[in-house]
Amino acid sequence: MRLALVITLLLLSPFSQASTVKLNYSLFFDYMKTMYKLDYEYVTTAFYLVDHLDKTQCTINNAQIQVEDNIEPILFQSTGRLLPFYSDQHRKDGGVLVIDIDDNKAVSSCDLQVTVMAKEKELDDLTPTKLTVISEQLEGVLKKNAGMIGKYFLPTFSGVRLQLAQPLNDKQLAALSKARVIDNEQLLLNNGDFEEITKINELDISILRITPWLTKK
Repeated sequence: MRLALVITLLLLSPFSQASTVKLNYSLFFDYMKTMYKLDYEYVTTAFYLVDHLDKTQCTINNAQIQVEDNIEPILFQSTGRLLPFYSDQHRKDGGVLVIDIDDNKAVSSCDLQVTVMAKEKELDDLTPTKLTVISEQLEGVLKKNAGMIGKYFLPTFSGVRLQLAQPLNDKQLAALSKARVIDNEQLLLNNGDFEEITKINELDISILRITPWLTKK
């Protein structure tokens, strides 16, 4: 009787099902190698897991790198970002990233999204000069990743995309003249309009992320 009661309770209790994503470490290494060679001060390559169904960032429970029977932890942010370490030996040994996703699914719908962006620590004290360098370095990474031939087929690098921490209020919207506003939460700045960052700072607009603004040729 007691056994039957325990089984019943287990069946009725809610549980969180997790899926697993496995990705070859060599893919990450190639992007990290580019950054290592360029040695840029202001920008980096970020790796995110994004659900291709609803476009939200996947919640990570755990992340490890596995080489045959050896397993090592890697850094990650629960909000979908992977922070693998740089190791040519792990690439040569055929390392695989094993990521546990908290998504209540048997099979994950999360895909790897590679993003070139300004380093988080560089988002404070932005000036037109600093933003110009960030823009140049973002474009440099894109061209390097594309290769000698592929860089000629890239979309036009028009400037930078500023992802805001909070939606703009009416006063901020009215004061911005050169920035293009997208969904009240993003600002697009042309390469020639970086002086607008001074006004953005004066309006106390908090920037969450800076990425390339690409347009079709």
